[in-house]
Amino acid sequence: MGSVMLNGQEPSSFSDLSTRLSHYFQVDSDRQAFIHNILEKYEVTQKKVNELELDLEDQRKSRVAYQTQAMNLETDLQRYKHQVNRDSYVVVLIDGDGAKFGDEFLRDPGNGAEKAALRLKQAVRENLRDTGVGQDDIPILVRAYANLNDLSKSLRLSRVIDFDEDMRVFAERFTNSRADFDFVNVGKGKENADSKIRRMLSHYYKSLQCKKIFLAGCCHDNGYLHDLRDYTGAADSKIVLLETTPAEPAFRTLGFPILRFDQVFRSEPLLNETKHNFSPVTTRPRSPPFPLGAGLTSRPSQLIQKSMPTPASTPVAPERQSSTTIPTPVSASTASPVRSSATPEQQSIQPVRTPSVITSGNGGTSISYATAGGMSDFQNVTIKNPKPKKQPKVIFTNGDGYRIDSPTTHPPRTPAQSSYQAKFQAIKPSVFCNDYYLKGNCKWGVGCDKTHDAELTGPELAIHRYKARTSLCPSGPYCVDYDCYLSHHCPRVPCTRGDQCPFYHTEKFGDLHLTRDSLQPTTRWTEGNDLPDRVV
Repeated sequence: MGSVMLNGQEPSSFSDLSTRLSHYFQVDSDRQAFIHNILEKYEVTQKKVNELELDLEDQRKSRVAYQTQAMNLETDLQRYKHQVNRDSYVVVLIDGDGAKFGDEFLRDPGNGAEKAALRLKQAVRENLRDTGVGQDDIPILVRAYANLNDLSKSLRLSRVIDFDEDMRVFAERFTNSRADFDFVNVGKGKENADSKIRRMLSHYYKSLQCKKIFLAGCCHDNGYLHDLRDYTGAADSKIVLLETTPAEPAFRTLGFPILRFDQVFRSEPLLNETKHNFSPVTTRPRSPPFPLGAGLTSRPSQLIQKSMPTPASTPVAPERQSSTTIPTPVSASTASPVRSSATPEQQSIQPVRTPSVITSGNGGTSISYATAGGMSDFQNVTIKNPKPKKQPKVIFTNGDGYRIDSPTTHPPRTPAQSSYQAKFQAIKPSVFCNDYYLKGNCKWGVGCDKTHDAELTGPELAIHRYKARTSLCPSGPYCVDYDCYLSHHCPRVPCTRGDQCPFYHTEKFGDLHLTRDSLQPTTRWTEGNDLPDRVV
Protein backbone atom coordinates (compact mmCIF):
# COMPACT_ATOMS: atom_id res chain seq x y z
CA MET A 1 0.00 0.00 0.00
CA GLY A 2 1.37 3.36 -1.00
CA SER A 3 1.79 6.31 1.41
CA VAL A 4 -0.68 9.27 1.55
CA MET A 5 0.46 12.46 -0.14
CA LEU A 6 -0.62 15.85 1.20
CA ASN A 7 -0.07 18.91 -1.03
CA GLY A 8 2.40 16.91 -3.07
CA GLN A 9 4.36 16.07 0.03
CA GLU A 10 4.40 13.03 2.07
CA PRO A 11 3.34 13.71 5.66
CA SER A 12 6.08 13.18 8.08
CA SER A 13 3.78 11.78 10.69
CA PHE A 14 0.22 11.18 11.67
CA SER A 15 0.11 14.32 13.77
CA ASP A 16 0.85 16.37 10.69
CA LEU A 17 -2.06 14.75 8.93
CA SER A 18 -4.33 15.51 11.82
CA THR A 19 -3.20 19.14 11.96
CA ARG A 20 -3.68 19.62 8.32
CA LEU A 21 -7.10 17.99 8.41
CA SER A 22 -8.16 20.30 11.22
CA HIS A 23 -6.98 23.24 9.15
CA TYR A 24 -9.07 22.15 6.22
CA PHE A 25 -12.09 21.72 8.46
CA GLN A 26 -11.60 25.31 9.74
CA VAL A 27 -11.34 26.59 6.20
CA ASP A 28 -14.56 24.82 5.26
CA SER A 29 -16.25 26.20 8.35
CA ASP A 30 -15.16 29.77 7.58
CA ARG A 31 -16.31 29.32 4.01
CA GLN A 32 -19.71 28.12 5.19
CA ALA A 33 -20.01 31.02 7.64
CA PHE A 34 -19.00 33.47 4.95
CA ILE A 35 -21.58 32.07 2.53
CA HIS A 36 -24.24 32.12 5.28
CA ASN A 37 -23.40 35.74 6.12
CA ILE A 38 -23.69 36.72 2.45
CA LEU A 39 -27.07 35.04 2.23
CA GLU A 40 -28.32 36.88 5.33
CA LYS A 41 -27.18 40.25 3.96
CA TYR A 42 -28.78 39.44 0.67
CA GLU A 43 -32.04 38.66 2.42
CA VAL A 44 -31.93 41.96 4.35
CA THR A 45 -31.04 43.86 1.22
CA GLN A 46 -33.86 42.17 -0.66
CA LYS A 47 -36.35 43.25 2.02
CA LYS A 48 -35.10 46.82 1.79
CA VAL A 49 -35.39 46.71 -1.96
CA ASN A 50 -38.97 45.49 -1.64
CA GLU A 51 -39.78 48.24 0.85
CA LEU A 52 -38.20 50.85 -1.40
CA GLU A 53 -40.19 49.56 -4.32
CA LEU A 54 -43.37 49.88 -2.24
CA ASP A 55 -42.35 53.39 -1.16
CA LEU A 56 -41.59 54.29 -4.71
CA GLU A 57 -44.96 53.06 -5.84
CA ASP A 58 -46.61 54.98 -3.02
CA GLN A 59 -44.69 58.11 -3.98
CA ARG A 60 -45.78 57.71 -7.55
CA LYS A 61 -49.38 57.41 -6.49
CA SER A 62 -49.02 60.40 -4.11
CA ARG A 63 -47.40 62.48 -6.81
CA VAL A 64 -50.20 61.70 -9.18
CA ALA A 65 -52.75 62.55 -6.46
CA TYR A 66 -50.95 65.79 -5.56
CA GLN A 67 -50.62 66.76 -9.18
CA THR A 68 -54.31 66.12 -9.69
CA GLN A 69 -55.16 68.07 -6.54
CA ALA A 70 -52.87 70.93 -7.56
CA MET A 71 -54.51 71.08 -10.95
CA ASN A 72 -57.94 71.12 -9.33
CA LEU A 73 -56.88 73.84 -6.88
CA GLU A 74 -55.42 75.89 -9.68
CA THR A 75 -58.67 75.53 -11.57
CA ASP A 76 -60.65 76.53 -8.47
CA LEU A 77 -58.33 79.48 -7.86
CA GLN A 78 -58.78 80.74 -11.35
CA ARG A 79 -62.52 80.32 -11.03
CA TYR A 80 -62.56 82.18 -7.70
CA LYS A 81 -60.42 84.97 -9.10
CA HIS A 82 -62.74 85.25 -12.01
CA GLN A 83 -65.74 85.25 -9.70
CA VAL A 84 -64.24 87.91 -7.42
CA ASN A 85 -63.17 90.11 -10.30
CA ARG A 86 -66.48 89.62 -12.05
CA ASP A 87 -68.50 90.65 -8.96
CA SER A 88 -66.05 93.27 -7.64
CA TYR A 89 -67.27 96.73 -6.72
CA VAL A 90 -66.23 100.06 -5.23
CA VAL A 91 -68.00 101.73 -2.32
CA VAL A 92 -68.30 105.37 -1.26
CA LEU A 93 -69.23 106.00 2.39
CA ILE A 94 -70.41 109.55 3.14
CA ASP A 95 -70.85 111.11 6.56
CA GLY A 96 -73.48 113.69 5.72
CA ASP A 97 -72.52 115.87 8.68
CA GLY A 98 -68.95 116.27 7.45
CA ALA A 99 -69.45 116.09 3.67
CA LYS A 100 -72.24 118.23 2.26
CA PHE A 101 -73.07 118.28 -1.41
CA GLY A 102 -72.48 121.48 -3.35
CA ASP A 103 -74.89 124.37 -2.91
CA GLU A 104 -75.88 124.29 -6.59
CA PHE A 105 -77.20 120.73 -6.14
CA LEU A 106 -79.08 121.39 -2.90
CA ARG A 107 -80.79 124.56 -4.11
CA ASP A 108 -82.40 122.61 -6.95
CA PRO A 109 -83.16 119.32 -5.16
CA GLY A 110 -85.31 117.92 -7.95
CA ASN A 111 -82.61 118.04 -10.63
CA GLY A 112 -79.60 118.64 -8.40
CA ALA A 113 -79.71 115.19 -6.80
CA GLU A 114 -79.40 113.50 -10.19
CA LYS A 115 -76.55 115.81 -11.18
CA ALA A 116 -74.75 115.25 -7.88
CA ALA A 117 -75.01 111.47 -8.27
CA LEU A 118 -73.63 111.67 -11.83
CA ARG A 119 -70.77 113.98 -10.80
CA LEU A 120 -69.82 111.71 -7.92
CA LYS A 121 -69.84 108.64 -10.13
CA GLN A 122 -67.69 110.36 -12.76
CA ALA A 123 -65.19 111.58 -10.14
CA VAL A 124 -64.80 108.09 -8.68
CA ARG A 125 -64.29 106.48 -12.11
CA GLU A 126 -61.72 109.11 -13.04
CA ASN A 127 -59.75 108.26 -9.90
CA LEU A 128 -60.01 104.52 -10.48
CA ARG A 129 -58.28 104.80 -13.86
CA ASP A 130 -55.11 105.93 -12.06
CA THR A 131 -55.20 103.23 -9.40
CA GLY A 132 -55.30 100.17 -11.64
CA VAL A 133 -58.53 98.81 -10.18
CA GLY A 134 -59.62 98.11 -13.68
CA GLN A 135 -62.95 97.80 -15.34
CA ASP A 136 -64.81 100.84 -16.54
CA ASP A 137 -68.05 99.06 -15.72
CA ILE A 138 -67.18 98.18 -12.11
CA PRO A 139 -70.23 98.93 -9.92
CA ILE A 140 -70.01 101.92 -7.56
CA LEU A 141 -72.01 101.67 -4.34
CA VAL A 142 -72.75 104.91 -2.47
CA ARG A 143 -74.02 105.01 1.11
CA ALA A 144 -74.65 108.45 2.64
CA TYR A 145 -75.71 108.70 6.31
CA ALA A 146 -77.02 111.84 7.98
CA ASN A 147 -79.56 113.17 10.45
CA LEU A 148 -81.78 114.90 7.90
CA ASN A 149 -83.63 116.99 10.50
CA ASP A 150 -80.49 118.63 11.90
CA LEU A 151 -78.78 118.80 8.52
CA SER A 152 -81.80 120.51 6.94
CA LYS A 153 -81.91 123.02 9.77
CA SER A 154 -78.19 123.81 9.44
CA LEU A 155 -78.47 124.29 5.68
CA ARG A 156 -81.50 126.53 6.09
CA LEU A 157 -79.85 128.64 8.79
CA SER A 158 -76.82 129.02 6.53
CA ARG A 159 -79.15 130.12 3.70
CA VAL A 160 -78.14 127.28 1.43
CA ILE A 161 -81.74 126.06 1.13
CA ASP A 162 -84.99 127.89 1.75
CA PHE A 163 -86.99 125.08 3.34
CA ASP A 164 -86.13 121.99 5.36
CA GLU A 165 -88.15 119.94 2.89
CA ASP A 166 -85.58 120.69 0.16
CA MET A 167 -83.00 118.48 1.86
CA ARG A 168 -85.47 115.63 2.24
CA VAL A 169 -86.40 115.89 -1.43
CA PHE A 170 -82.71 115.87 -2.36
CA ALA A 171 -82.08 112.73 -0.27
CA GLU A 172 -85.06 110.96 -1.83
CA ARG A 173 -84.09 111.88 -5.39
CA PHE A 174 -80.46 110.94 -4.73
CA THR A 175 -81.52 107.49 -3.52
CA ASN A 176 -83.73 106.96 -6.57
CA SER A 177 -81.13 108.24 -9.05
CA ARG A 178 -79.18 104.95 -9.07
CA ALA A 179 -80.01 101.46 -7.86
CA ASP A 180 -76.71 101.36 -5.92
CA PHE A 181 -77.06 104.82 -4.33
CA ASP A 182 -78.66 105.30 -0.90
CA PHE A 183 -79.07 108.39 1.26
CA VAL A 184 -80.04 107.09 4.71
CA ASN A 185 -81.71 109.22 7.38
CA VAL A 186 -80.22 107.94 10.66
CA GLY A 187 -82.48 110.08 12.84
CA LYS A 188 -81.54 112.06 15.92
CA GLY A 189 -78.46 110.90 17.75
CA LYS A 190 -74.86 112.12 17.90
CA GLU A 191 -73.23 108.80 17.02
CA ASN A 192 -75.84 107.27 14.70
CA ALA A 193 -74.12 108.12 11.43
CA ASP A 194 -70.65 107.46 12.87
CA SER A 195 -71.54 103.99 14.15
CA LYS A 196 -73.06 102.98 10.82
CA ILE A 197 -70.04 104.15 8.86
CA ARG A 198 -67.67 102.33 11.24
CA ARG A 199 -69.65 99.12 10.81
CA MET A 200 -69.88 99.46 7.03
CA LEU A 201 -66.18 100.29 6.79
CA SER A 202 -65.30 97.08 8.65
CA HIS A 203 -67.69 95.05 6.49
CA TYR A 204 -66.46 96.33 3.14
CA TYR A 205 -62.80 96.25 4.15
CA LYS A 206 -63.04 92.51 4.86
CA SER A 207 -64.85 91.83 1.57
CA LEU A 208 -62.50 90.55 -1.16
CA GLN A 209 -64.86 91.81 -3.81
CA CYS A 210 -64.63 95.40 -2.57
CA LYS A 211 -61.68 96.96 -4.39
CA LYS A 212 -61.76 100.53 -3.06
CA ILE A 213 -63.44 102.39 -0.20
CA PHE A 214 -63.83 106.16 -0.50
CA LEU A 215 -64.53 107.83 2.87
CA ALA A 216 -66.09 111.28 2.56
CA GLY A 217 -66.65 113.66 5.46
CA CYS A 218 -64.69 111.55 7.95
CA CYS A 219 -61.56 113.67 8.35
CA HIS A 220 -63.04 117.08 9.20
CA ASP A 221 -62.61 116.19 12.89
CA ASN A 222 -60.81 113.47 14.83
CA GLY A 223 -63.88 111.28 15.39
CA TYR A 224 -62.68 108.53 13.03
CA LEU A 225 -58.96 108.87 13.71
CA HIS A 226 -58.61 105.92 16.10
CA ASP A 227 -60.77 103.69 13.89
CA LEU A 228 -58.69 104.38 10.78
CA ARG A 229 -55.44 103.60 12.59
CA ASP A 230 -56.54 99.96 12.72
CA TYR A 231 -56.39 99.83 8.90
CA THR A 232 -52.92 101.32 8.45
CA GLY A 233 -49.89 99.32 7.40
CA ALA A 234 -51.47 97.22 4.64
CA ALA A 235 -49.38 97.01 1.47
CA ASP A 236 -52.42 97.37 -0.78
CA SER A 237 -54.70 99.50 1.36
CA LYS A 238 -57.96 100.15 -0.41
CA ILE A 239 -59.08 103.11 1.73
CA VAL A 240 -59.12 106.59 0.18
CA LEU A 241 -60.05 109.67 2.22
CA LEU A 242 -62.15 112.37 0.56
CA GLU A 243 -61.43 115.79 2.04
CA THR A 244 -64.22 118.38 1.97
CA THR A 245 -63.43 121.04 4.57
CA PRO A 246 -59.70 121.01 5.49
CA ALA A 247 -58.70 117.70 7.07
CA GLU A 248 -57.25 117.53 10.56
CA PRO A 249 -53.42 117.27 10.42
CA ALA A 250 -53.38 113.88 12.20
CA PHE A 251 -55.12 112.21 9.24
CA ARG A 252 -52.21 113.03 6.94
CA THR A 253 -49.91 110.90 9.09
CA LEU A 254 -51.95 107.73 8.51
CA GLY A 255 -50.63 107.18 5.00
CA PHE A 256 -53.98 107.01 3.20
CA PRO A 257 -54.45 108.92 -0.05
CA ILE A 258 -56.41 112.14 0.52
CA LEU A 259 -58.39 113.48 -2.44
CA ARG A 260 -60.81 116.32 -3.04
CA PHE A 261 -63.99 116.17 -5.11
CA ASP A 262 -64.70 119.91 -5.12
CA GLN A 263 -67.01 119.47 -8.09
CA VAL A 264 -69.24 117.31 -5.88
CA PHE A 265 -68.93 118.41 -2.24
CA ARG A 266 -68.96 121.76 -0.49
CA SER A 267 -65.41 122.83 0.43
CA GLU A 268 -66.28 125.43 3.08
CA PRO A 269 -68.06 124.97 6.43
CA LEU A 270 -71.57 126.30 6.83
CA LEU A 271 -72.16 129.72 8.35
CA ASN A 272 -73.48 128.18 11.57
CA GLU A 273 -70.54 125.77 11.89
CA THR A 274 -67.35 126.59 13.71
CA LYS A 275 -64.07 124.96 12.76
CA HIS A 276 -60.97 126.17 14.61
CA ASN A 277 -62.86 129.28 15.62
CA PHE A 278 -60.91 131.17 18.26
CA SER A 279 -62.62 134.55 17.99
CA PRO A 280 -62.61 136.54 21.23
CA VAL A 281 -65.70 136.52 23.38
CA THR A 282 -67.66 139.77 23.21
CA THR A 283 -69.61 141.16 26.13
CA ARG A 284 -73.20 142.13 25.62
CA PRO A 285 -74.02 145.74 26.52
CA ARG A 286 -75.72 146.18 29.86
CA SER A 287 -79.43 146.97 29.79
CA PRO A 288 -80.51 150.39 31.06
CA PRO A 289 -81.61 150.39 34.72
CA PHE A 290 -85.13 151.44 33.73
CA PRO A 291 -87.09 152.06 30.52
CA LEU A 292 -86.03 155.19 28.71
CA GLY A 293 -88.64 157.80 28.11
CA ALA A 294 -90.91 156.69 30.98
CA GLY A 295 -91.89 160.21 32.08
CA LEU A 296 -88.30 161.51 31.91
CA THR A 297 -87.59 165.06 30.82
CA SER A 298 -83.80 164.99 31.02
CA ARG A 299 -81.53 163.40 28.48
CA PRO A 300 -80.04 159.97 29.30
CA SER A 301 -76.56 161.47 29.46
CA GLN A 302 -77.70 163.68 32.34
CA LEU A 303 -79.10 160.72 34.27
CA ILE A 304 -75.84 158.75 34.32
CA GLN A 305 -73.40 161.56 35.15
CA LYS A 306 -72.45 160.29 38.59
CA SER A 307 -69.02 159.85 39.99
CA MET A 308 -68.04 156.24 40.49
CA PRO A 309 -67.26 155.44 44.15
CA THR A 310 -63.73 154.62 45.17
CA PRO A 311 -62.96 151.23 46.70
CA ALA A 312 -62.60 152.87 50.10
CA SER A 313 -66.19 154.12 49.98
CA THR A 314 -67.60 150.73 49.06
CA PRO A 315 -69.40 149.02 51.96
CA VAL A 316 -67.95 145.63 52.77
CA ALA A 317 -70.25 142.93 54.08
CA PRO A 318 -68.95 140.44 56.66
CA GLU A 319 -68.00 136.98 55.46
CA ARG A 320 -70.38 134.10 55.93
CA GLN A 321 -69.62 130.45 55.74
CA SER A 322 -72.61 129.56 53.59
CA SER A 323 -72.54 132.44 51.11
CA THR A 324 -70.30 134.90 49.33
CA THR A 325 -71.00 138.64 49.22
CA ILE A 326 -70.06 140.49 46.02
CA PRO A 327 -70.53 144.26 45.56
CA THR A 328 -72.70 144.90 42.52
CA PRO A 329 -73.66 148.28 41.01
CA VAL A 330 -77.24 149.43 41.65
CA SER A 331 -79.14 152.39 40.25
CA ALA A 332 -81.32 153.33 43.23
CA SER A 333 -79.82 156.36 45.01
CA THR A 334 -81.78 155.73 48.20
CA ALA A 335 -80.24 152.31 48.64
CA SER A 336 -76.64 153.52 48.62
CA PRO A 337 -74.76 155.04 51.56
CA VAL A 338 -72.56 156.96 49.09
CA ARG A 339 -73.68 160.46 48.23
CA SER A 340 -74.45 161.04 44.60
CA SER A 341 -73.19 164.02 42.69
CA ALA A 342 -76.46 164.31 40.75
CA THR A 343 -78.63 167.39 41.20
CA PRO A 344 -81.86 167.18 43.24
CA GLU A 345 -83.84 167.50 40.03
CA GLN A 346 -82.01 164.50 38.60
CA GLN A 347 -82.48 162.53 41.77
CA SER A 348 -86.21 163.24 41.85
CA ILE A 349 -86.77 161.57 38.51
CA GLN A 350 -84.84 158.40 39.35
CA PRO A 351 -87.02 155.41 40.28
CA VAL A 352 -87.18 154.53 43.95
CA ARG A 353 -86.00 151.03 44.66
CA THR A 354 -85.43 148.87 47.65
CA PRO A 355 -82.27 146.84 47.93
CA SER A 356 -82.74 143.15 47.18
CA VAL A 357 -80.62 140.04 47.29
CA ILE A 358 -80.95 137.87 44.20
CA THR A 359 -79.87 134.25 44.36
CA SER A 360 -80.22 131.35 42.01
CA GLY A 361 -82.39 128.43 42.97
CA ASN A 362 -80.17 125.88 41.24
CA GLY A 363 -77.02 126.62 43.15
CA GLY A 364 -75.71 129.30 40.78
CA THR A 365 -76.54 132.97 40.39
CA SER A 366 -78.94 134.61 37.97
CA ILE A 367 -78.75 138.40 38.22
CA SER A 368 -80.82 140.78 36.13
CA TYR A 369 -78.85 143.99 35.75
CA ALA A 370 -82.08 145.84 35.06
CA THR A 371 -83.02 144.99 38.64
CA ALA A 372 -79.76 144.78 40.55
CA GLY A 373 -77.39 146.73 38.31
CA GLY A 374 -76.77 150.32 37.42
CA MET A 375 -74.11 152.84 36.59
CA SER A 376 -73.16 153.77 40.17
CA ASP A 377 -73.43 152.80 43.80
CA PHE A 378 -73.23 149.23 45.04
CA GLN A 379 -75.58 146.70 46.53
CA ASN A 380 -74.69 143.44 48.19
CA VAL A 381 -75.75 140.41 46.14
CA THR A 382 -75.56 137.05 47.91
CA ILE A 383 -74.46 134.07 45.82
CA LYS A 384 -75.05 130.60 47.17
CA ASN A 385 -72.31 128.04 47.01
CA PRO A 386 -72.63 126.09 43.75
CA LYS A 387 -73.84 122.54 43.87
CA PRO A 388 -71.33 119.81 43.06
CA LYS A 389 -70.82 119.35 39.35
CA LYS A 390 -72.58 116.32 37.93
CA GLN A 391 -70.42 113.52 36.72
CA PRO A 392 -70.49 113.13 32.91
CA LYS A 393 -72.36 110.17 31.50
CA VAL A 394 -70.28 107.37 30.01
CA ILE A 395 -70.71 104.31 27.80
CA PHE A 396 -68.35 101.33 27.97
CA THR A 397 -67.69 99.03 25.02
CA ASN A 398 -65.68 95.82 24.70
CA GLY A 399 -63.09 94.83 22.11
CA ASP A 400 -65.80 94.00 19.56
CA GLY A 401 -67.43 97.43 19.91
CA TYR A 402 -70.40 96.01 21.85
CA ARG A 403 -71.90 98.21 24.55
CA ILE A 404 -71.32 96.81 28.05
CA ASP A 405 -74.02 97.45 30.68
CA SER A 406 -73.33 97.92 34.35
CA PRO A 407 -74.24 94.90 36.49
CA THR A 408 -77.78 94.80 37.87
CA THR A 409 -79.28 92.95 40.82
CA HIS A 410 -82.84 92.03 41.66
CA PRO A 411 -84.40 94.56 44.07
CA PRO A 412 -84.71 93.22 47.62
CA ARG A 413 -87.99 91.93 49.01
CA THR A 414 -89.46 95.03 50.62
CA PRO A 415 -92.93 96.55 50.96
CA ALA A 416 -92.08 98.57 47.83
CA GLN A 417 -92.68 95.41 45.79
CA SER A 418 -96.32 95.29 46.87
CA SER A 419 -96.89 99.05 46.57
CA TYR A 420 -95.34 99.12 43.09
CA GLN A 421 -97.49 96.20 41.96
CA ALA A 422 -100.61 97.90 43.36
CA LYS A 423 -99.87 101.11 41.47
CA PHE A 424 -99.08 99.11 38.33
CA GLN A 425 -102.45 97.35 38.52
CA ALA A 426 -104.26 100.62 39.27
CA ILE A 427 -103.20 102.31 36.03
CA LYS A 428 -104.10 99.42 33.73
CA PRO A 429 -104.56 99.21 30.79
CA SER A 430 -101.99 102.03 30.72
CA VAL A 431 -98.36 101.57 31.75
CA PHE A 432 -95.69 103.75 33.33
CA CYS A 433 -93.86 105.95 30.82
CA ASN A 434 -90.24 104.81 30.86
CA ASP A 435 -88.88 108.05 29.46
CA TYR A 436 -90.72 110.12 32.04
CA TYR A 437 -89.79 108.04 35.08
CA LEU A 438 -86.32 106.82 34.09
CA LYS A 439 -85.02 109.70 31.95
CA GLY A 440 -86.90 112.50 33.68
CA ASN A 441 -88.61 113.80 30.53
CA CYS A 442 -90.90 112.56 27.78
CA LYS A 443 -90.72 114.07 24.31
CA TRP A 444 -94.46 113.54 23.81
CA GLY A 445 -95.41 115.58 26.86
CA VAL A 446 -99.15 115.76 27.46
CA GLY A 447 -99.70 113.87 24.21
CA CYS A 448 -98.10 110.70 25.59
CA ASP A 449 -100.49 107.75 25.91
CA LYS A 450 -98.63 106.37 28.94
CA THR A 451 -98.96 107.32 32.59
CA HIS A 452 -97.04 110.30 33.98
CA ASP A 453 -99.06 111.31 37.05
CA ALA A 454 -98.49 108.32 39.35
CA GLU A 455 -96.01 108.99 42.12
CA LEU A 456 -93.26 106.40 42.49
CA THR A 457 -90.96 106.32 45.50
CA GLY A 458 -87.25 105.72 45.24
CA PRO A 459 -87.50 101.95 45.92
CA GLU A 460 -90.42 101.72 43.48
CA LEU A 461 -88.36 103.49 40.80
CA ALA A 462 -85.56 100.98 41.41
CA ILE A 463 -88.02 98.16 40.79
CA HIS A 464 -89.28 99.83 37.60
CA ARG A 465 -85.71 100.39 36.40
CA TYR A 466 -84.89 96.72 36.99
CA LYS A 467 -87.97 95.68 35.00
CA ALA A 468 -86.83 97.92 32.12
CA ARG A 469 -83.39 96.29 32.18
CA THR A 470 -84.97 92.93 31.33
CA SER A 471 -85.92 94.27 27.86
CA LEU A 472 -83.65 94.43 24.82
CA CYS A 473 -82.78 97.85 23.41
CA PRO A 474 -83.89 98.20 19.74
CA SER A 475 -80.35 99.33 18.87
CA GLY A 476 -78.87 96.29 20.60
CA PRO A 477 -75.15 96.37 21.39
CA TYR A 478 -74.64 99.38 19.11
CA CYS A 479 -76.78 101.78 21.16
CA VAL A 480 -75.15 105.20 21.70
CA ASP A 481 -77.82 106.78 23.92
CA TYR A 482 -76.17 107.81 27.18
CA ASP A 483 -79.59 107.80 28.94
CA CYS A 484 -80.71 104.40 27.65
CA TYR A 485 -82.36 102.39 30.44
CA LEU A 486 -82.73 99.11 28.49
CA SER A 487 -80.27 96.22 28.25
CA HIS A 488 -77.87 95.69 25.37
CA HIS A 489 -76.95 92.12 26.26
CA CYS A 490 -78.28 89.51 28.67
CA PRO A 491 -78.04 91.02 32.19
CA ARG A 492 -77.87 87.59 33.84
CA VAL A 493 -74.37 86.18 34.31
CA PRO A 494 -74.61 83.27 34.11
CA CYS A 495 -77.97 82.90 32.39
CA THR A 496 -79.93 79.76 33.22
CA ARG A 497 -82.94 80.32 30.97
CA GLY A 498 -81.44 78.71 27.89
CA ASP A 499 -83.35 79.26 24.65
CA GLN A 500 -86.21 80.80 26.64
CA CYS A 501 -84.11 83.89 27.29
CA PRO A 502 -85.12 86.85 25.06
CA PHE A 503 -81.42 87.54 24.49
CA TYR A 504 -80.71 83.99 23.26
CA HIS A 505 -81.41 84.41 19.56
CA THR A 506 -82.38 87.96 18.61
CA GLU A 507 -83.52 88.69 15.09
CA LYS A 508 -81.03 91.50 14.44
CA PHE A 509 -78.02 90.72 16.60
CA GLY A 510 -78.01 86.95 17.19
CA ASP A 511 -77.02 85.58 20.59
CA LEU A 512 -76.40 88.39 23.09
CA HIS A 513 -75.01 86.22 25.87
CA LEU A 514 -71.50 87.53 26.44
CA THR A 515 -68.69 85.63 28.07
CA ARG A 516 -66.96 87.00 31.13
CA ASP A 517 -64.02 88.06 28.97
CA SER A 518 -66.37 89.82 26.54
CA LEU A 519 -67.93 91.68 29.46
CA GLN A 520 -64.59 93.37 30.19
CA PRO A 521 -64.71 96.96 28.84
CA THR A 522 -61.85 98.19 26.68
CA THR A 523 -63.17 101.62 25.64
CA ARG A 524 -64.95 104.42 27.50
CA TRP A 525 -67.04 107.04 25.65
CA THR A 526 -67.78 110.17 27.67
CA GLU A 527 -70.67 112.47 26.87
CA GLY A 528 -69.38 115.66 25.31
CA ASN A 529 -66.09 114.12 24.13
CA ASP A 530 -65.63 113.15 20.50
CA LEU A 531 -62.79 110.73 21.21
CA PRO A 532 -62.97 107.64 23.43
CA ASP A 533 -60.58 106.64 26.20
CA ARG A 534 -58.89 103.28 26.45
CA VAL A 535 -59.70 101.30 29.57
CA VAL A 536 -56.57 99.67 30.99
